[in-house]
Amino acid sequence: MSKKPSNKLDTWGNETTMNMNPILYQNILASPYFKSLYEKKTFHEIVDEIYNEVYNLAPFIKGTAPSTAFCCLYKFWTLRLTVKQIENLIDHPDSPYIRAVGFLYLRYVLAPAQYWDWFQYYLDDDTEIEISGGPRPQKSTIGKLCRMLMTEQKYQGTMLPRIPVPIARDLAKKMEEYDKEAKKDNGYDDEREEEDSRSSRRSRDRSRSPDDRRDRRRRYDDYDDDRRRRGEGRDNSRDYYRRRSNSRSRDRRRDDDDDYYRRRRDDRGSRYDDHDDRRKRSHSRSNYRDNDDFDDYQRRRRRSISPRGSRY
Repeated sequence: MSKKPSNKLDTWGNETTMNMNPILYQNILASPYFKSLYEKKTFHEIVDEIYNEVYNLAPFIKGTAPSTAFCCLYKFWTLRLTVKQIENLIDHPDSPYIRAVGFLYLRYVLAPAQYWDWFQYYLDDDTEIEISGGPRPQKSTIGKLCRMLMTEQKYQGTMLPRIPVPIARDLAKKMEEYDKEAKKDNGYDDEREEEDSRSSRRSRDRSRSPDDRRDRRRRYDDYDDDRRRRGEGRDNSRDYYRRRSNSRSRDRRRDDDDDYYRRRRDDRGSRYDDHDDRRKRSHSRSNYRDNDDFDDYQRRRRRSISPRGSRY
């Protein structure tokens, strides 16, 4: 009789702190939000809490205040999740943040030698998530998150559980081999698609008869002749409109010149008329002055020859 596989998840490290950084662990315990989670007793209640409240995966919100995501992460640790519950988390269809919290849980509690067995199937997952919020949020994918958790010792300013050097080298080697295999598969697919397209073009060329090729060449020649005729027609129309616009501009300049000389002649005539008027007025004044002098002379002379004033 075969032994039924255990549903218990094998954990590693500190059973109290979940291998978290001491500062982060103490701040989570003192958090009012984490204390409000005491009344939630089941796995599904915490999953619903993540679905409703978690919008990024930063460990802190302001200063050293723990985030909602990490409070829910440690709440999962108090429930001691099983293998089936972890699988439910990392494959959950409703929210990528439920999946991301599941991967963070595995990074904190699993033995480093077991990382590859859990993370290798999600390295190319392109589901988008937000690592940190704020005015300039940092975005990533589930696949990049899994790669980072297997290679980095820090996550958003907090320390992750240490990975021994031999295991870290083995993980790096496995990821390199995985990427080579993925590139090879993609290259094979691209070559096959290119070969299929070339073969389809060759089959189309072979299916065409000489008469079809002659007809197609004749259509191309007719098309070129039509384009050439249309081009010549456009050139002739351009020359016509250019000559028409030039003649209009010459007529406009001629009219402007005529107006200018007409105004100048009128101004000059008015200046001459004013000069003649001034000359006439000055001459009449001089005549008046001469007549007055003559009258004075005659008057003085009559006085001098009168009997009362006679000198003889």
